Amino acid sequence: MKLLNVEAVLDRAKGIHPAGSKAEVLKELDDKATDYAILSHRWGTEVSYEEMVGLTKMEEQEREEVIHRDGYQKIIKSCERAMKDKYKWLWIDTCCIDKRSSAELSEAINAMYRWYQNAQVCYAYLNDVDESVFPTKQDEKWVKSNRWPEWFMRGWTLQELIAPKQVEFFNKDWVPIGNKQRLAPTLTDITEIPRDVLTHGLAGKRLSVAQIMSWAARRKTTREEDRAYSLMGLFGVKMPMLYGEGKNALRRLQLKIIKGTGDHSIFAWGPWMPRAGSVLAEDPSDFWCCGRIRKLEPDEFVDKLVKYIDKKKLGNSQRFDLLGRSRQARQRKLVALRDAARSQQLHTFTISNTGIQVFLPVIPHPDSQSHLTAILPCTYGSGLVTVDLVSSGSSFDRIPGTGSTLTTYPEFKTLHLTHHQDINEKRREFTLDDKHALHHGFTRCGAHPHEFRGNAVTLSSLTDGLIVIVYANKNARSRFAVGLGYYRGQGWVHVVCDGHSPTQDNDWTHFGWSAYDQMWKARTKHAQSMPKRERVHHNDHFTKHVHLPQSIWAARVVWGRWDLDDFKVMIDVEQCPGCCDGPCRWTTMASDRGDTGVPWLMKTVRGSHSLSLDSWEARFEKCSGQQLALGDYGDYSDGVLIRTGSIFEDMRTLGINPEDSTYSPMVSRVSDGGWRMRNRDNVAVARSAMEDRHLALRQPKGISLPANDGAVLLLKALSIHLVGKHLVTTIIQCSEFYEVDEDGKRSDSEDDLVSDSVEPSTEAGMLTPLCIIASPQVWRRHLACVQRRERFKSIREHFYSLVNMRQLAGAEAHRKSVNKRGAMKFFSDLFGLQYLRNYIGEITLFERLPSMIETDSLSEGSVGTAEEDSLLTHPSKLTCTDWVMMCNLFDRRQQSNIDEDSCLEVVLPLLRRRCQNLCAAHDVSRQYAERKKVVREVESILQTLGSSLFEYIANTFFNAYSEHEYP
Repeated sequence: MKLLNVEAVLDRAKGIHPAGSKAEVLKELDDKATDYAILSHRWGTEVSYEEMVGLTKMEEQEREEVIHRDGYQKIIKSCERAMKDKYKWLWIDTCCIDKRSSAELSEAINAMYRWYQNAQVCYAYLNDVDESVFPTKQDEKWVKSNRWPEWFMRGWTLQELIAPKQVEFFNKDWVPIGNKQRLAPTLTDITEIPRDVLTHGLAGKRLSVAQIMSWAARRKTTREEDRAYSLMGLFGVKMPMLYGEGKNALRRLQLKIIKGTGDHSIFAWGPWMPRAGSVLAEDPSDFWCCGRIRKLEPDEFVDKLVKYIDKKKLGNSQRFDLLGRSRQARQRKLVALRDAARSQQLHTFTISNTGIQVFLPVIPHPDSQSHLTAILPCTYGSGLVTVDLVSSGSSFDRIPGTGSTLTTYPEFKTLHLTHHQDINEKRREFTLDDKHALHHGFTRCGAHPHEFRGNAVTLSSLTDGLIVIVYANKNARSRFAVGLGYYRGQGWVHVVCDGHSPTQDNDWTHFGWSAYDQMWKARTKHAQSMPKRERVHHNDHFTKHVHLPQSIWAARVVWGRWDLDDFKVMIDVEQCPGCCDGPCRWTTMASDRGDTGVPWLMKTVRGSHSLSLDSWEARFEKCSGQQLALGDYGDYSDGVLIRTGSIFEDMRTLGINPEDSTYSPMVSRVSDGGWRMRNRDNVAVARSAMEDRHLALRQPKGISLPANDGAVLLLKALSIHLVGKHLVTTIIQCSEFYEVDEDGKRSDSEDDLVSDSVEPSTEAGMLTPLCIIASPQVWRRHLACVQRRERFKSIREHFYSLVNMRQLAGAEAHRKSVNKRGAMKFFSDLFGLQYLRNYIGEITLFERLPSMIETDSLSEGSVGTAEEDSLLTHPSKLTCTDWVMMCNLFDRRQQSNIDEDSCLEVVLPLLRRRCQNLCAAHDVSRQYAERKKVVREVESILQTLGSSLFEYIANTFFNAYSEHEYP
């Protein structure tokens, strides 16, 4: 080791150079044959080895900068103390190691414990202690270091406290404030290191690995690797330094410890840690609170094991003893356990790439044979330490305690425990796509039990992990929580909502924890409810629809195929008519992969011809003599799409510019996969799956709807009145097409000249023979079912009661239980329609409604039958023009247009009057609040009752208002 020559350092500092003196400042000496002092301190602005050696050769300005550093003054003060104590040599880590040499640095770190152990005295310099006495209690001035001087919270100072025989403490002014022997009780309180270890060292102590690790649990180091390197001397381990390896340094250290000891307590790190995978700790902090763990000798382990069996009543041991039966069988098992515990195999570890081979008593879990509890030969207090394991192929991974009730006798088995893991295999990083929920005003409030950044959520596939994300829309007064979890290797998703409105910023916190607790307790049920893998197609997605109470919204979760590495969860919010029987079960959505670039989730019609678009194979339908354009929609049946409109035409009605670049179609290269035919320049062949005749396309190109968020939101906006429709998502345009046979030969018959039978494209000189027709997921309707019919029936009955109408035949049994007040509560609970109570009050507004409605529109035969009531199940929605006008009710610039609109005079008279009054109000804050309220009311009525019923209600409101205002 290189040691400082105390006298030479001090002489140089004083400017004294004795005649003929050639004394070296640093000299290589043997630590075992030299008396020297050693310094333990916290680093600051230090002096390096090269600066210490070359100080006299520096320029004056540079030298002045060095000698005024705190680190240089610390060297001088240390040398002065060593000189006073009559030590000629001193070692300081900052300037006695040439860190430019990796070999010298590695050698010094491996030998450092020995150097401190062989020193005659260690000077512990506490630079943050002002008092002239040692601190005996915590103080807030050291809040960053657990309220003790920072020296006690650093990783390297642990061995610098234990290894030296004598440690002298100094305050920041180098005033001595005590030594290790005299301060041992206080040092034990600070460090949790036993007093006899402080006074006599580690030699001869029966200390467990977990106990020693616990002393470092709260200590920190600047470099992550030093968390491990600073502990090597305490365990008598040597290994090369690899700065940059991160947490792998501690893994290497633990494997070295395992090879040199038979101590199972190294596996006993905190059972509370919610981490699964390797049986090795990731950080010394994992051993926090493990200071009482003690390793057991074989006989002691057997005695503890018998007590454990009796306490847990394993194998019904108590019943057998009471009945006096099976005692011999029990005795044989105990003898087998004793023999196994005494065998050398118990304390023999073998490390290989398959894991750490151990021999331990294990108990299988009754509810899963792949899970078991291993009993370690060490105790915490009076009880044995156990760890839960799960089979992972050829080895076992550690998992947090599952709380399973154990019933069988333990049995010794040879296990291979995982000591390294492929992060991609043991952890799943899920992509959370919630941008569409955010579009509807629902914001991500936070997550439990921990936050995460961005859209990546990581869960372990081995443990019962769970994270709950909370979303809320304060304007809509609605919120919900989505849980992503794992249970016994099965991923699951669930949605929880409540009827309380988020009114304060911190409301979501309590709701989030409540949702977390609720889902955690039911995680077994949620995992079992997930769709089974073997019953679905690999392209399928799964969806769950949950109506949010007292709102017109529903949360929708779309889950991919996690077993096929599709770790994407989409969270959406959609308008809900309240006719769902939710929370719904998981339903399967047959969908395509999106290789053709279709926006969001689509189920394409399996067409008759195949081509490749940009190397992705796709199936196309023949246009069958009709002109179809990109974006057309309509009713599809038997290969024919009956066009009823176009999304681009609807965009103009909505005031959206179809020419906006967001909605620009995508152009794709068309190919046929190498079809052989003559003269195939600029020709692609669309092969037919049903016939021997195929279509040859000259100069083909594919044109598709854009696959971006704008297109997705457009489809969602149009979903209200396009439920059940199909959409043209891609078209093939070409200058000419004709039929060819299997050999690629063109047909010559008149009937086969198919180009003339197809309408020309909107683009001059181009034809559109093929297209892709798809069913957007957002346009699909729920299939009729008993629950939905009952839901419709309940909504009808409550509405009829609300408007004082006669109950229909077949509902008389329910008539007495449904009154107006009950109907108001029903709609209020379902949709949050506070306007019902505000408008109705104590006045009967609906008495004239029966006379205003044609009786045949509410025919009795429609209730409870297979044909849904057209008024409620297929309500006529407002046109896009009506919707736009209604959204502009408060726009003063649109007021003249509103006055001229006849639809508003019929459908929205009362709301129009309220809007006009509000526009003239002077109280701006109240005006804004009332306007927001009216908008919510309008949206609720439109989306829940439809425009027909809305018209009846609005007219009745207007009449009653007029009578009340002008009696």
